[in-house]
Amino acid sequence: MKQRKPFKLIIILLILAGIGLGVWYFFKKSDRNPVSGLKPRVEMSVGRISDITDSTLKMELKTLVHNPLPVGMRLKALHYMVQMNGRTVVEDRYGEPLEVKAADSSVLTLPAKVKIRNLRMEGDEEAAKGEDSADYHFQTVLHFEKAFLGKDSLVLEMDKRLPLYRLPMMKMAGYDFKKLGLKESDIVVKVEVTNLNPFSLEFQNPTYAMDLGKQKRFAEGAVTGITKVKSKSKDVYEIPLSVSLGKVIKAGAQMIGQGKELPFTFYFKSKIKSESDVLDNSDINLVMNGELKDIETFQQNLQRK
Repeated sequence: MKQRKPFKLIIILLILAGIGLGVWYFFKKSDRNPVSGLKPRVEMSVGRISDITDSTLKMELKTLVHNPLPVGMRLKALHYMVQMNGRTVVEDRYGEPLEVKAADSSVLTLPAKVKIRNLRMEGDEEAAKGEDSADYHFQTVLHFEKAFLGKDSLVLEMDKRLPLYRLPMMKMAGYDFKKLGLKESDIVVKVEVTNLNPFSLEFQNPTYAMDLGKQKRFAEGAVTGITKVKSKSKDVYEIPLSVSLGKVIKAGAQMIGQGKELPFTFYFKSKIKSESDVLDNSDINLVMNGELKDIETFQQNLQRK
């Protein structure tokens, strides 16, 4: 009997060791790192549009980098991308170093330049489906100064359903000489403005200018106050421009040589007021190019409607 006790004791110790090993393996497999369940996250949203031209717009992306870990992290760069319904509209890099302390957050305003063509293509496709919102996919790649949790970089992603922002569209719709004077003449330029958004837009103190043929600033004008463009609307607005008689005579000489193929460039600058926080206080700076025959054809088509 005395010889069996050491044997039983060895068996009991082996069983306890096996249980301990099993518990250790279970926890090691389910959570190899006590902080692995705590993952940095990035939240991103469209801040505001600051400048709109005929081909691009500048956009601000509000970005929050949250670090829930008990250790700080230092970033040497940050890559970011925004997709709208699967189409990439923003892709850029933030190269300034950034430190996010332990259990803390940092808020960034990231600049982005967007090609208007990409937005318009997606907007037209969604509008054809009767949609006024889109699926936005935000991707951020954090590049660390030193390996963080065993990694040199970390990819973070998020998805949001956000409004589909439609930029105002403008077309030259016609022109008319209202007054011919000895020193100065008045031209009324007709511009078709389309606002496809579910909210109205206001142009504050818009200014206009027009190059005609070789003459820079052939005519100029401004409207004091607010020009309101209704939601879901397409209207033609008349804009008075002043031009000197000398420039009118030069334009007439150019038309003798080139006729209706005389090229023009029309400039429009204004600040937008809107119910939308994204578009409110945006600066718009549009440039429209064409030939006089284009305007006349457009004007004739308008008159037939």
